[in-house]
Amino acid sequence: MNIKAVAISSFARFILGGNVFSRLLSVVTRQQDKVLSGAEKRHAALEDIKTIGLELAEWAVNLGIELAVAWLKSKSDTK
Repeated sequence: MNIKAVAISSFARFILGGNVFSRLLSVVTRQQDKVLSGAEKRHAALEDIKTIGLELAEWAVNLGIELAVAWLKSKSDTK
């Protein structure tokens, strides 16, 4: 794992909690390969988050989604 991904993951787990970030990362990862716009992927992710029952403040959900996207991008930067 690259240092950028470790830093993002560590920060997200500290701010949001490890289990919450893992679940958000799973939701965002499922959206990654869909042929949708960024806004459509965000909407689908938000619907998934509601479905799995994560109750977070709006700012925490937005932060978590952005950190998960940054984490995924940092992983693809090393390929």
